[in-house]
Amino acid sequence: MAFNLYDLTKGNYRIVRTITYPDFPDSKIETNAQVKAAKNSEWETTLTINGKYTGPSDVVSAKDYIVNWTSDGKNILETASATLVLSSGGTVRQVWSSTITPGHAIEKFPQSGEVINITVSPFQRDGNRMSYKWEGTVKVGSKEYPRQ
Repeated sequence: MAFNLYDLTKGNYRIVRTITYPDFPDSKIETNAQVKAAKNSEWETTLTINGKYTGPSDVVSAKDYIVNWTSDGKNILETASATLVLSSGGTVRQVWSSTITPGHAIEKFPQSGEVINITVSPFQRDGNRMSYKWEGTVKVGSKEYPRQ
């Protein structure tokens, strides 16, 4: 049986993430978020973002999005990557690692970990707003994601 992040955390967790871009070694972004389930399908999130990004900013979509989760018994340890697609047709590789700390003990997480493959639609922009659709498939089992 595979679990999603909501199942594992009941919607309450802290996530610390480090994002790098192999083609832009000077770029590194660190995020720290506290997520709290407020009510049906609503979450309150406090997010701090620090770092530097020196790559192109004309990102229009993402592809090849894969996430691997393992657990140390207390936290969910995430390694992931995606390819950002640019309006020019070029791409930028994005790699990240995260520590997700649930607000309660993790129960029933598979020892072999989980692999999540996600399909992301092209981004839709309207002024300062961006939206997209995503669909994910969670599978039990560990798989190393490609580092480029």
